[in-house]
Amino acid sequence: MAVLFATGVALMSLIGAHEGETGVPRVVSTNPAPGAVVAPGPLKLSVTFDRPMHAQSYSFVQRNPATYPNCSHSAPLQSQDGRTYTLSCTVAPARFYEVWFNSEPYMNFRSLHGTPATPFQLKFRTRDR
Repeated sequence: MAVLFATGVALMSLIGAHEGETGVPRVVSTNPAPGAVVAPGPLKLSVTFDRPMHAQSYSFVQRNPATYPNCSHSAPLQSQDGRTYTLSCTVAPARFYEVWFNSEPYMNFRSLHGTPATPFQLKFRTRDR
């Protein structure tokens, strides 16, 4: 009975892993969170996906220069598990910000199998001081 149970658990984990690899990748969290109000100054802008993503392939997309944070020109750091990218930025007081993670034609956040992630819009703002 124990062997049958262990086999079933192993099979379910393989099916789950396979499903995770075949669907379209999606954002599961960001920093700051959508709609957040944050302090002005240095900010670690990050996005986490539901699965490991392709290394050195990303699209932090600016739709409007007036609403995009001042981010370093260096590449974002990718976490050990491959799911999170972090970019160093600075945000000004009393401002509204918008960042897209993938947005046509910039679709470079891709799974390990090359599937582009679903575009995701992050909006947040800063306090007065």
